[in-house]
Amino acid sequence: MQAATGDKGAIGAAQSGGAHQIMQDFLADDADDLVKTWLGGRADVVMSDMAAAASGHKQTDHIRIMALCEAAAHFAFDVLEEGGTFVAKVLAGGAEGDLQKLLKQNFTKVANVKPAASRADSSEKFVVATGFRGSVDNES
Repeated sequence: MQAATGDKGAIGAAQSGGAHQIMQDFLADDADDLVKTWLGGRADVVMSDMAAAASGHKQTDHIRIMALCEAAAHFAFDVLEEGGTFVAKVLAGGAEGDLQKLLKQNFTKVANVKPAASRADSSEKFVVATGFRGSVDNES
């Protein structure tokens, strides 16, 4: 299985126990091509657990996190293999509709999951989109 995970700012590389971790700003213009080169093709899974720095204003923080999730989704469209999976942490707050619509257009199934380990009062959840439909120019 080949997976790509996004980190907005970290750059570097690490290897541990047979797994390779390469950190790259996924917003960089060449990030999608770099990931496909590192993987030797397209990814089976793209996961995002990003969060913007908290401002202390709940709605602003929500909008910033949703913008990161949408950017991660577009990155996934560029690097995912047809049939692939996208997972992203989101915070409930009213702006998730655009992301849901975008994912439903590009994946066969989209579900929202709240992990058991998440606090009951937390608005944190994960969106899991499976069955990437691919794109007309989905080439390695």
